[in-house]
Amino acid sequence: MKRKANWIQQADAALMRAAKRAREVAEQTNTPLIVMRDGKIVDLLAVERHQRATDQEKEGRR
Repeated sequence: MKRKANWIQQADAALMRAAKRAREVAEQTNTPLIVMRDGKIVDLLAVERHQRATDQEKEGRR
C-alpha cells in the first residue's frame, strides 16, 4: 500500500507542476486559462485581472 501512496503523491506533484507551467505559459502568451470552478467554466486569468483592477480602483477611491 505504501507504494501506491507514493505513486499518488508523485502524480499529484506532477499535476501541480503542469498547472503551474500552464499558468506561466498563459500569462506569457496572453492566452486564456480555462478552468472549471464551482461547476462553471471560467477564464482564470481574466477573473484575476478583473479582481486586480477592482482592487486598484478601490485603492484609488481612498
